[in-house]
Amino acid sequence: MIHQLLRLAKENNLDGINLDFENVYEEDGEWFTQFVRELTPRAHNQGLVISVDITFISNSNQWSEFYERAELAEAADFLIVMAYDQHWATSPQAGSVASLQWVEQNLQELLEVVPNEHLLLGIPLYTRLWEENNGEVSSTALTMEEAERWVKEKGLTLELAGSTGQEYVQATIDGTTYKMWLENETSLGKRIGLMEKYKLAGIASWSIYFADQEAWEFINEQLYKK
Repeated sequence: MIHQLLRLAKENNLDGINLDFENVYEEDGEWFTQFVRELTPRAHNQGLVISVDITFISNSNQWSEFYERAELAEAADFLIVMAYDQHWATSPQAGSVASLQWVEQNLQELLEVVPNEHLLLGIPLYTRLWEENNGEVSSTALTMEEAERWVKEKGLTLELAGSTGQEYVQATIDGTTYKMWLENETSLGKRIGLMEKYKLAGIASWSIYFADQEAWEFINEQLYKK
């Protein structure tokens, strides 16, 4: 696998490789760490940077506990914390994908085991449109452009939603209540602010297809402002 990754990186003139291993049994976590230990020096010989995606710390063994975060921070160049989903696609309760308060609390805990200079903050570039009807809750993932279009089509006004650090809309239409916590310049600016506050190595994002051109320009301005 290492050989194939390095070959593909060379053929495609890549700058590095990002490893996103999820749903791993807790007892196999040490073997994932060893894989990274063996990949990184060979990648460095090829001029590549190695980053590893991790989750916030939780008691879910296949989602969180298999990551040996301190050891992975030593083995790779960077760790990227996937700072989402606080409320996931099938969550029984509507809510933000990643409220600022939730992100910061979990980030503080993570920084007790991962050095800030090795950590990148993963930020979501999508939101969920929640529907509540007769006690049933469902959601649809939207890109930034799709979310903005939906708000305009419904003629709604954005409001700042307290500790989430995000703009929020809610409307009841034909008996169905819609809720959405938006990802836009407001939330992006505050997420980058967390990166700066804790002196992290940078940010990462999921996914490139979810952001519009204005968002990329804003991110660039915030990261490289004088």
